[in-house]
Amino acid sequence: MTASWLAQMGWDVLVLDGGFDGPPDSGDGPQLPPLPAADRYKRPFEATDNARAAMQAYLNWEYELVAQLERDATHGFYVI
Repeated sequence: MTASWLAQMGWDVLVLDGGFDGPPDSGDGPQLPPLPAADRYKRPFEATDNARAAMQAYLNWEYELVAQLERDATHGFYVI
């Protein structure tokens, strides 16, 4: 969904199909030390004391974004 929106706003977007084995090749640049766990990105429902139901409600909301956009004709975005 994010790639679709960025493309519609004029950004050049690449979408990866499938996964990869290991880290991507980043060249010969310096190797940074790993971030401490407290500094890593966490999804809104991770590492919190939220109940399982609250986590599931958030995921359901995210999965339903496309359907919500289809019902709202004011935004100008569409799924490509």
